[in-house]
Amino acid sequence: MKIKYRISNDKRCKEINDLIQKEFPQMLKEKNPDLILVSGGDGAILHAIQEYNHFKVPFFGYGTGTLNFLMNELDLNKLKKLLEKLEKNESDSINLKTLETTKISVKVQKAKNTKIMKVGQAVNEVVLGSKLMGYHSFLINSQDGSFNNFEIKGSGICISTDLGSTGYNFNLGGAVLPLGSNMWSLIGIVCNRYLEDILPTNKITVENTSKRPGLSVYLDGVKQVFPISYGDKIIIQKGDTVKLAFYNQKKFFEKRLDISSRYRKG
Repeated sequence: MKIKYRISNDKRCKEINDLIQKEFPQMLKEKNPDLILVSGGDGAILHAIQEYNHFKVPFFGYGTGTLNFLMNELDLNKLKKLLEKLEKNESDSINLKTLETTKISVKVQKAKNTKIMKVGQAVNEVVLGSKLMGYHSFLINSQDGSFNNFEIKGSGICISTDLGSTGYNFNLGGAVLPLGSNMWSLIGIVCNRYLEDILPTNKITVENTSKRPGLSVYLDGVKQVFPISYGDKIIIQKGDTVKLAFYNQKKFFEKRLDISSRYRKG
């Protein structure tokens, strides 16, 4: 198996950076990988997916962050042995599990010239808004008819994938979605109307009906340098498939279960 390592500038990744440079230097130059190795926290693997998902191969995260929700947690010596086996194509003895999820694709149709422009894709969630006390108005329509000229005003809107539903969406009070459910969670951020829906992945159009400045698109928490003006339509659709590899997938599911169960705790 050919592995590409995405070197990190995070100080917490120094040990693994040193290990790769000393024991597996070929991973730094690999141009046709079967697996992408990423170190750091959850943000690191999200950024790596944005950068390398065109390879259409699984991402294996080595956790050195705080939560490490999407990452594998194992000591450096164990990681070294695992990488040696993977390079020798002994993956059967490791029993590496792969999980698939689908990104959200975002485009913008400009009001003035109706030109449709690509913004990008999100693994966890898409947020439309500015700041917590910002105020915007939206008109929402969906291809399946769940929303038909639904008007809402507030700080913003969050559309989350099944994988990302345990993050910002959960903190807003949104539902934790079952993995592989092919569903999205749509929730309002400080809005004048109740908006907390689960709907199948389909085309959703959100029109900016406010002339207030500052509305932006955030993909996985990163603000996109893309001006949204009055009358512009943000088009949300199903995006590319993402594969995450786990050494111990059971721990990942246990973390999701723990988050879901918090709804039931008093």
